[in-house]
Amino acid sequence: MRHTKTFALAALLLLAAFSPTALLAEDSIYRLNKEPFSQTLRALLDAARDDLGVTINVTPGAEKYLDQTVPMAPWKYWSDPQLRLAYILAPLDLSFEKKGENEYLVFEPIYHIRPESEAADHLKRLLVRYPDLASWEVRREEIKASMLRKLRLDPMPIRCTSDPILGEERIHDGYSVRNIALEVIPHYWLCGSLYRPLEQNTPFPVFAVPHGHGQNGRFDENQQIRAATLARMGAAALAYSMFAWIEGETPLKHTDHQNPISGTMQTLATMRVLDYLLSLEGADPTRVGITGESGGGTQTFYATALDDRITLAVPVVMVSAHFFGGCPCESGNPVHIETRTCNAEIAALAAPRPLKLIAVTRDWTKNTPEVEYPYIRTIFGYYGAEENVEYEILDEEHDYGPSKRQAMYPFVAKHFCMDAEKIDESKVTIESKETLFPFGPELENYPADAVRSLEELLEAFEQCPKQQAAQ
Repeated sequence: MRHTKTFALAALLLLAAFSPTALLAEDSIYRLNKEPFSQTLRALLDAARDDLGVTINVTPGAEKYLDQTVPMAPWKYWSDPQLRLAYILAPLDLSFEKKGENEYLVFEPIYHIRPESEAADHLKRLLVRYPDLASWEVRREEIKASMLRKLRLDPMPIRCTSDPILGEERIHDGYSVRNIALEVIPHYWLCGSLYRPLEQNTPFPVFAVPHGHGQNGRFDENQQIRAATLARMGAAALAYSMFAWIEGETPLKHTDHQNPISGTMQTLATMRVLDYLLSLEGADPTRVGITGESGGGTQTFYATALDDRITLAVPVVMVSAHFFGGCPCESGNPVHIETRTCNAEIAALAAPRPLKLIAVTRDWTKNTPEVEYPYIRTIFGYYGAEENVEYEILDEEHDYGPSKRQAMYPFVAKHFCMDAEKIDESKVTIESKETLFPFGPELENYPADAVRSLEELLEAFEQCPKQQAAQ
């Protein structure tokens, strides 16, 4: 009898030990304890090298994580190097990429870049999910709506009714230039240069001409040549500045560009540029173009995706499936996360409107012929408009230099019926930076009530009237 009671007591204790309550008890011997399994990242990578006979390199940016501990149970010591690295690196949010047969590179979180090797697979998955025009049109509207939300443009600020501030016209060979400032939201003015042909036939095409993150912005020789040549070919072209990019043009500081509001203001600025260009007497609403490089390339395909008034786009050295743009004006909001999109898919929203990708071998657009172009051409195929999309890749650096412009002009001339005989950049006069300031070199003509700091700009944006939602 005594033995029976002892056995019953033991059985009860055993059942209690394996009950959910017992397993969750603070003093339970079965409570999970990660500490015995934790090792430094350095030790785990060394073990993987020894066990698997692979080379694992670590970028300088990721080296600061080497002495951090990672919980890693021995039964997760997978023989597949990629699976093992995924388990090791995930807790620290580090990434890796296969660089060779038995070589891997570990790198720090870079949120505007996905592994280059994953880009093509991502686009293939998108085509599986959106394999026809009907599904793509749903996807297209989903991306547009998400971008507007992320850019804080839903609802959209109402258009200002103020007149543009225009400087004196300067006459050159076949074209003229005038300094211009447009009020984007109340008290914030966008600076630019308006280029027009001296003999302008009507109706005439119009061009928005954004610039990239080059040091001189729209004052750069390459930017002036591009806008002036488009004007000599018969278009009204407005070259305009990035938000807070050039100090001295407005009171805003160059460091203000690092605020994510830069992406919002640049997208809105492009829309205001189009508003103005299309208000010009004789402007042709069926021939509305935009072309820019690098960060201006981002502005090009962002605006084309969001504004159906644009009928032709030439983004230069920017459309990539693995690189999203490293500046807050491109990735600061960020527009890619909610819909799991990428710049190649956003660029495809141009379809079926004419689109030319200009790429180079020495930046993130190097895979355009094999990755981005075939995907975008497939989307154009949904509309039966494959002839409207082209690409050109050059063995050059990241810029909008002469050969890239020579790849753009004929495309524009073909689709907009412009005068290709006027493609002569030698006729362009390069003007000094100070000459191109709408408010003068000392801001002597800057409006008294205009914003003078980032804080004032942010307040003006919050307070500006917004459009009413459609009923």
